[in-house]
Amino acid sequence: MLLISFLLFIEKLMTLKLRPAVLPDAPVLTDILHRSKASWGYPADKMAEFRKHWHVSENKIASMTVLVAEKAGVPCAFLSATPKDDVTLLVDDLFVDPSAQRRGIGALLLARAEDIARSHRLTRLYLESDLHAEGFYQAHGFKTFSHKPSEMVPGKELPLMEKQLPSSVHALHSFDVKVDREQPWDFETLNAAAIERHWKKAMSAKNQMWNGRNLMLVEHQFENGALTGTCRETSFSSFLAWRDWGVVDITSHNLFGSAVLVSADGALLYGVMSGHTANAGKIYPPGGNVDPDDVRSDGSVDLKAAIYRELLEETGLQRSDVKEGALLIAFDGPRISVAQIFEVPLEAEPLSQKIMQHSLGSEEQELSGVRIIREKADLHDPMIVSYAREIGVHWFDQRAD
Repeated sequence: MLLISFLLFIEKLMTLKLRPAVLPDAPVLTDILHRSKASWGYPADKMAEFRKHWHVSENKIASMTVLVAEKAGVPCAFLSATPKDDVTLLVDDLFVDPSAQRRGIGALLLARAEDIARSHRLTRLYLESDLHAEGFYQAHGFKTFSHKPSEMVPGKELPLMEKQLPSSVHALHSFDVKVDREQPWDFETLNAAAIERHWKKAMSAKNQMWNGRNLMLVEHQFENGALTGTCRETSFSSFLAWRDWGVVDITSHNLFGSAVLVSADGALLYGVMSGHTANAGKIYPPGGNVDPDDVRSDGSVDLKAAIYRELLEETGLQRSDVKEGALLIAFDGPRISVAQIFEVPLEAEPLSQKIMQHSLGSEEQELSGVRIIREKADLHDPMIVSYAREIGVHWFDQRAD
């Protein structure tokens, strides 16, 4: 019993990461595919046929989105997915090596499949389940809508399954998130050494980043327009590793505020992030992570204060320069953005010039430009982050109504 506990402890210290597959991964992913399939106990002759006909090819890696999960640098699971039609993402493969099963890795890869779907503006996941995996997918929100004959077990039928993805943007009526000052963030504690190495490497590429303190949302509930939850304090270096390693802790979320500027002539203005920032080239509303300065004396998070701080830092606009409109919340996989619509009594072009004059004159110079968005078609730029695109689509739709 002590040996098992020790081995489980050691496994926790082995950093889990997600990364895009590369062509040389084909043989090892094929091995995971075969080993995972065999773990269901299929007859030897059926497995021999399966190994003969089913492989992960270099062409699949090149033509689909293929994510690899690895522990201590060794691949242990993978997901492949591709758009099937205008609304559907096909989850073509999801296989976990038998040695890594029942560790939450399959659930993690399914969560990332939803992110892939959102990035393509798709609202449905579709897959053909193994006979033995139907319960797993049902536990993660999939429903069986049809069947097809099984090649592995003649006379049996494979479940054809789907999951509808809900709308990601909602009106926010109340916000009650508090900080747990008693407990550290588990991800930071378990991966401290790897986080330090990752930070040193990141700083060697972009040495203007600052390792400040942030708040990570570790549990939350959203119901009837009300968000409640709990945050824990962590370092920016830990947050960066969590993000760069594929958001492998699906229990945590990046909660942040967004200042969505609407000009007098009805355009949205998003910022283009400078090359020295952690999100170089990405396009989204002014905003940033919540930090300990945004916590009131009673431990509650003052997200409005964070939004106004970022508004001032990135654009130079103060409270007196804007008028509050709708308050929205956007759920984007690991990201949760609380978005305050601000109406500004300036047309888009002079407002853009005013913002850039401020940014270029600031020490941080976070923005390299301002993107003026006048219609939904302007939101198709792939550099616009998915939550920012969905906020924009929602705003244009609401204005049309």
